[in-house]
Amino acid sequence: MISKIQIYAYRLLTTAKKQFTYLLVIFFFACIDVYAQDTLTQVIPVDTLNRAAINDSLLTVGDTLVADTALSEKKSSRRDVLEDEVKYSADDSFRIRLSEQKIYLYKKATVDYQNINLQSDYVEFDMDNSTVMAAGLKDTAELVQGKPVFKQDNETFESDTIMYNFQSHKGIIKYVVTQQGEGYLHSKQTKRLSDVEIHVKTGKYTTCDAKHPHFYIALTKAIAIPKDKIISGPAYLVLEDIPLPLALPFGFFPNTSTRASGLIIPKYGEEKTRGFYLKDGGWYFALNDYIDVSILGTVYSRGTWGANITTGYRKRYRFSGNFYAQYYRNTISDGNEEEQAGSRDYKIRWSHNQDPKANPTQSFSANVDFSTNSYEKNHTQNMNEYLTNTKTSSISYRKSWPGRPFNFAASMNHSQNSRTGNVDLKLPTMSFNVSRLYPFRAKRFSGSTMSSGPMKWLQNIQISYSAKLDNFISTTEDMLFTEHTLKHMKNGFYHTIPVSLTNIKLLKIINITPGLSYDGVLYTSRVNKYISEDSVHYFNMERSQLIIDTISGLSYAHALKPSLGISANPKVFARITSKKTDSYFAALRHVITPSASFGFVPDLSGIMGKGYYRTLVYPRTMTMPSQELEYSIFENGMYSTPVLPGKSGSLSLGLSNNIEMKVRPKNDTTGQDKKVSILDNLNFSASYNPFVDEFKWSTIGMSGSTKLFNNNMNITFGATFDPYALDADGKRINRSLFAETGKLLRTTRAYINTGFSLKSKAGGKGSTGRSMESMDDISTDKPAVESPLEESAGYYYGDYVDFNVPWSLRVDYSWSYSRPAKTANFTHTVRVSGDVSLTPKWKIGGNTGYDFVARKMSVTNLSIHRDLHCWEMRFTVVPFGNRKSYSFTINAKTSILRDLKYDKRKSWYDNF
Repeated sequence: MISKIQIYAYRLLTTAKKQFTYLLVIFFFACIDVYAQDTLTQVIPVDTLNRAAINDSLLTVGDTLVADTALSEKKSSRRDVLEDEVKYSADDSFRIRLSEQKIYLYKKATVDYQNINLQSDYVEFDMDNSTVMAAGLKDTAELVQGKPVFKQDNETFESDTIMYNFQSHKGIIKYVVTQQGEGYLHSKQTKRLSDVEIHVKTGKYTTCDAKHPHFYIALTKAIAIPKDKIISGPAYLVLEDIPLPLALPFGFFPNTSTRASGLIIPKYGEEKTRGFYLKDGGWYFALNDYIDVSILGTVYSRGTWGANITTGYRKRYRFSGNFYAQYYRNTISDGNEEEQAGSRDYKIRWSHNQDPKANPTQSFSANVDFSTNSYEKNHTQNMNEYLTNTKTSSISYRKSWPGRPFNFAASMNHSQNSRTGNVDLKLPTMSFNVSRLYPFRAKRFSGSTMSSGPMKWLQNIQISYSAKLDNFISTTEDMLFTEHTLKHMKNGFYHTIPVSLTNIKLLKIINITPGLSYDGVLYTSRVNKYISEDSVHYFNMERSQLIIDTISGLSYAHALKPSLGISANPKVFARITSKKTDSYFAALRHVITPSASFGFVPDLSGIMGKGYYRTLVYPRTMTMPSQELEYSIFENGMYSTPVLPGKSGSLSLGLSNNIEMKVRPKNDTTGQDKKVSILDNLNFSASYNPFVDEFKWSTIGMSGSTKLFNNNMNITFGATFDPYALDADGKRINRSLFAETGKLLRTTRAYINTGFSLKSKAGGKGSTGRSMESMDDISTDKPAVESPLEESAGYYYGDYVDFNVPWSLRVDYSWSYSRPAKTANFTHTVRVSGDVSLTPKWKIGGNTGYDFVARKMSVTNLSIHRDLHCWEMRFTVVPFGNRKSYSFTINAKTSILRDLKYDKRKSWYDNF
């Protein structure tokens, strides 16, 4: 029979608030134990309690509920109480065993204590010992459901059984799976210590997230330190439940979310020409959260060796960048001789970007790509780099002053052609500019609120200032760092102050702009020409020897030049409109923009150019009369002479065309016409100089472009026409082509380029223009020192494969014609690249091309990729040509086990 005390406790529990102190619950449990030992266990449905969780907390000793002597004696013998409240709940029911001080929770039970959360279908909570045990329950099919899930901070794991002590923070776990960084740790028996170390007996370590992993490293015993490392005893590899004869006496697995310095294991392999190799092995330095450095080395058994350094850096909201430098000492041998040939190759790449928010008034950026011409041939694995002949670099700094018209810029630039070996450097170029000012305008006036009257024209006078400093080197790669190159560097300083009068219009379409400018140039050298006395051959048919002396020293030349500019560019519109409302065609508009401008500068050489020009007299010979040659002493300078001899000026003519059409879409219910571009632009240009003695007309240029098929296809074309004829030797002469042959113009150059890209939309339906995302961002939680020279196979970059796009296609076509003289040159090529996902796991891609002039295929490669869940397989082949090679790799996806792979390849280097 149930006692009154039990009934009172039951009612109090069912009508209590959501939170009860730990001591209050102990009080009732103790009372029941005193008056009714071994009574029947009561089952209290959660619905009766309004599904409210019972929250246990600690009351002070002075609470009036602790007056009972029996309870006080029992409390004095109790172990230390919990540090915080324990919250627990269940969806189905919970049971209280009063004599054992235990609570049993069923179905979706939850226990919360501080930062610990435990969920399971069955939870047994021992309040006397501050322990909890959780396990799953079998369903009608004898399958265990609702297995325990333990969460603490960012750590989460699922197991079959969990026993945990809230006071000691220790636990015993059976059949647990925990995620440790990029990997997963499986264990049959696990002990969790208070310092969060995990001791494992009979475990598995894998990066496969499947419930039954496809591969794992079997661990006899191990210790896992969260966010640090995993150390194991004897271990061996298991693939598809088949143990492999690959064993280790111990194992070490990094398990940290932050960067850590460490050893980088080299790749290994063999090449026919350079022998066995160990490639890209070294040390990674995680200096701090903002910068890391990797120093790697490569060595071949037949003498070739190399080293590289890579660093990445980033400071959020300030700047980011990466630097890469590599050096190779090449030794080529056929195996019979110690050394046949050798060379040195190097490459430098630097990228720096400033966050726009860091400083709006100044910026610094760098994009450097410099290497020896033979580097791509000998070492690059990137097909695009191998096919690129031109490299450029730029380092720039800009500064502006808010509210003031000043701005300053400095830059260093580099251009290199790997075919010719020519290298051009500008080190450095600096400029300072003052934007145009209207000195006679009051600050309160704008262009539309100027004062009227006879002095209105004064307000249209504008003045500005610009200055620049240039240093230029043009040389070849082998002469780049020599004294001869530095000696022949060109330097100069130029500044100008132009003053002009604007807004003078004639007939509303003709603009007249008179102007006056002051130009000054500072030269670092000048030339002096004379005839060698030892080479004067009076009766010889050969011309006397000309001596040119370069005299170093600063020289300043200046001029005050008046000018007159006249220009007009009216627009002419032609429009055709359809009167049929049901017609697909709605309207056609053609915009024609003719333009003409004329500039004139009078002859000032007699006034301001004295001393800038000199006359050289060639002696008379038997075959040639005496001749005079006028030259400028600054003709080899960085800038032209400020004062030109004679009058100068030219008439520039142009004609632009744009054609657009409006159509009525058949399935459109909005009633709005759609604009379609027929011809984006078609431009013609030419110029005429009446002040020169010959070739007064320039060549006539034509260029145009358009887009088709919803802007997926671009077409650009152009040509150059010459109105002058050629002589029998193919030399251009000052005679009209029409007078000589009856033809109006002679085509000297023509080209047409087109290309389109297609890719399927989501789900493989339709097509759209292809885009490629940038993958150069540097993140602080990922090493920024990965080599920027990762191998690519057309449809993926580095280790990235996009399986979300079932197919993609890119086609580029190029044709060009050049005939400046008698001989004509053609280029005619087509290139195709693309990929297709045969299944969600298989992807095939590649690129190829054909040269119609050489009648041969261009560089071709084919790639096959297979997604094996936690592994991946790649096969890449270049079937023919100088880059003939293949590679087959099967490897684990995760970076932590990147050396767990099989790699078979034949290097293209063996073709040479």
